[in-house]
Amino acid sequence: MYHRMIGAAFTAILVPACFGSMPAAAQQVNATVATSESVKWNPAPFPGITIAVAAGNPTATGMYAIFVKFAPGAKALPHTHPDQRIVTVLSGTIRVGIGPEIDEGRAAVLRPGSVVIIPGDAPHYGWTTESEAILQEVGTAPTGTQIWPKAAAK
Repeated sequence: MYHRMIGAAFTAILVPACFGSMPAAAQQVNATVATSESVKWNPAPFPGITIAVAAGNPTATGMYAIFVKFAPGAKALPHTHPDQRIVTVLSGTIRVGIGPEIDEGRAAVLRPGSVVIIPGDAPHYGWTTESEAILQEVGTAPTGTQIWPKAAAK
């Protein structure tokens, strides 16, 4: 009981003090909202795959978020990015694998809500089968896509 009273008193004093001391401009928060319907989709290096910037600038510096849309049957051949990416499946089902060659037996089947972290410079690939899939990828710019040399030769 005593610890609860101390905690409540601490919260009652500290929280208003911390937030009350912020400048008025800091209390005004403007949020950026992007949905897969509100962004401009652009072609990706692979047929049937498009990309849209949701936040930030992937070619500048700092954090960014992009949407990646796979049409049914689209395939991203092995490729790399210089930055680590945190990938979340928003809709559909996609198969994702790590390595310089597509190995369907080792790919993970990812459904909405699944998250995979792709290390920087790690060759990886992905594909859809019967349905479209939309992913959100978050990383640190500048970034880009480098098709794995053997995949580019095919």
